[in-house]
Amino acid sequence: MYTKSNLFALYFLLTLCYYSCDPKEEPATPEKWEKVEGFQEGLSFAREIDGKLFAAARSRVFANASAGGPNDFSELSLFMQSMPPYRLPLSDRLMAAINPSQLFILPAGNSNQENALTLNMRDIDPEFTEFHFLHYYLCEQISINPDGTVMVPYRSAKDGKQKNTPDFLWVKTAVNAGKVELLEYKLIKEEFFAGISTIRILKDFPSFTRVTLDGKTFDIDRAGNLELRFERFAKSVQVGDEIITFARPMPFDNLPWEVYKSDLSGKNNQLLGTYSSSQISPLDNFILSQMADNLFSVDGKIILNNLDAIYRIDIKSEGIKLIELENEGLQNAQITSITQLDNSSIYVTAVCDSFTFNNCGGFTKSLENFFNPKKTQPQR
Repeated sequence: MYTKSNLFALYFLLTLCYYSCDPKEEPATPEKWEKVEGFQEGLSFAREIDGKLFAAARSRVFANASAGGPNDFSELSLFMQSMPPYRLPLSDRLMAAINPSQLFILPAGNSNQENALTLNMRDIDPEFTEFHFLHYYLCEQISINPDGTVMVPYRSAKDGKQKNTPDFLWVKTAVNAGKVELLEYKLIKEEFFAGISTIRILKDFPSFTRVTLDGKTFDIDRAGNLELRFERFAKSVQVGDEIITFARPMPFDNLPWEVYKSDLSGKNNQLLGTYSSSQISPLDNFILSQMADNLFSVDGKIILNNLDAIYRIDIKSEGIKLIELENEGLQNAQITSITQLDNSSIYVTAVCDSFTFNNCGGFTKSLENFFNPKKTQPQR
């Protein structure tokens, strides 16, 4: 017969066995970025147009592509010759490429030379010296707008003297019977700087192209009209029906960041906040200050990338903070774009560099696990 003490001992043993003898559930393994099979080379850009995936490699454009492949492509190396690499633009209407002195505009998906519009720059502008190259792979080099206009920056000189501010060739085209025809062109030859200036970022938006020229930022509308937007270095991203802009003076010192929002016209910017050096860590400030088109929007949040790292930008009244996200599977990758393909997946592209960045191509991850923070955050 059990006594009270014996019953208590039995209860204790059963409780101990419940907590110590049953197998523990292992923590869930974080979802890795999976390299897709549809692209067997480095990719410099990807975007979704009308529900279809478009991607660009060193000299190829993939239209209506899929992560699984196989994917057809248009080869543009014939038009690029031996030029340094730059990011090919993506459009569902046109393709474009440049060599040392020519601009080629082709129908989307058709790389036959006979269908291309070939523009010799010295015929259009006798003062032309060279195309103005930006940071390779890290921002637009050629702008293709949804209405079929194309814009490309270049350098010019008069009487042997280099012009300070880069010029822009704006071209309006049409595709007739499978061939690209020239409708109109315009030279944008403003001068805003006393010394030689460099384009830091060029990025397309629905109704304009934003160009950051050192310490000033301009918008060029679809008619080729240029307007000064910020007396600041600025980088912008579309988030839903708004454009969010981070702006600051140059050179980069302890002067504050200003954060603005506007509608999709890019005009009538409203100041959301001003952030001093005490409201953003030196490391976060350094990463945000990179002169590259590395701002993206995922599920209504602002995302930034730097090398193989991905960050969510947290903007609050007390400051700006970068939260590094889990990047397992992307180590040693030079990330070039981040695209939300649908309501369930994210697509990342990366270029190849055999010396440093040897993890390249296309990568996918679920939206559900995209925002998982990296377990070890850098000291800030």
